[in-house]
Amino acid sequence: MKIFLIFVIAIVASMSSFVVHIATVDWLPVWIGNQMQGINIQPSWSVRYVAAVTSVEYGLAGIVLYSLAREKLLVFGTFKTAIIFSILLASIHGAFVRQPLMDYLVGNPMHVALVQNAFKWLIWLIMSFVIVYGYEFIVKRNRC
Repeated sequence: MKIFLIFVIAIVASMSSFVVHIATVDWLPVWIGNQMQGINIQPSWSVRYVAAVTSVEYGLAGIVLYSLAREKLLVFGTFKTAIIFSILLASIHGAFVRQPLMDYLVGNPMHVALVQNAFKWLIWLIMSFVIVYGYEFIVKRNRC
C-alpha cells in the first residue's frame, strides 16, 4: 500500500507540471512573441561567460542531492552509484526517457532522437561521475 501511495504522489506531482504546461502552451509563446517585438536578443555566444558561471548551479544542486542520498546509493558501489545518480539527474529533467520518446513521437527518426539525446545523457553522466568520485575522494582524504 505504501508503494502504491508513493506512486500516486509521483503521478500527482508530475501531472501538476503537465497541467501548467498544457494551460500555457497555447497562449504563452504568443504572449512572449508580442512582448519581444522590436527587441533584439543577443546571440547565446555573447553571454557565454555568464552561462559558464551560472552553470555552477547544476553542480551545487547535484552535490547537495548526492550528499543527501549518498548513504543509500553507496551500497551499490561507487561506479554503479554514479550511473544511478546520472539516471536520476537526467530523469529529473525529463531527459532520460520522456524527451527522447517525445522527440521520436513528434516525427524525428529514431537515430536522430537517440543522437540528440545521447549528448544530453552525456552531460548528466559526466556530472554524476565528477560529483560521486570527487565527493568520495574528498570524504576519504579527510578521514586520513
